[in-house]
Amino acid sequence: MGSNGTLIEIEDLTKVFYTDEVETHALSGVHLTIARGEYVAMSGPSGCGKSTLLSILGLLDTPTGGKYLLNGNPVENLSFADRSRIRNQEIGFIFQSFNLIGDLTVEENVELPLTYRAGMPSAERKKRVKDALERVNMAHRMKHYPRSSPAVSSSAWLWRAHWPVRPLSCWPTSPRATWTRRTAKR
Repeated sequence: MGSNGTLIEIEDLTKVFYTDEVETHALSGVHLTIARGEYVAMSGPSGCGKSTLLSILGLLDTPTGGKYLLNGNPVENLSFADRSRIRNQEIGFIFQSFNLIGDLTVEENVELPLTYRAGMPSAERKKRVKDALERVNMAHRMKHYPRSSPAVSSSAWLWRAHWPVRPLSCWPTSPRATWTRRTAKR
């Protein structure tokens, strides 16, 4: 964590996509600070930079300019292996669309990312999966397959969407996008 309790700090972040004929400015001058334990949601119209920013925050893409600190450390010089390790151990993705494996049960889909953690015993993985599904009121669907319930794929998204949030004073490229944040109470 950063020395002042900051988990994510972004200053003057930009992202430009170049083609032979066009320069597309997806992000321009984004400033954002997120403290540890704070939940942040972003919404806005198509094309305003939401996915681009999330790809950068998730270390799937790199910005064209600006500064991004994760836990107080700059990310621009991280190797591919370091980015992969951080994604595996420190960053969680919640997808809005169907990103489950149809041949696996809900329980197996939730457990799958935990299998990539070296040294985590099967019993601990099973307990974490059960606890997580209980938190989102989906434990009764553990043995079901995603095809049998479209609502399963968005359970984590819906779970977070029910939390009360307050506006965040930060804008991506388009002022039409809105941000909200909430500090976790544990």
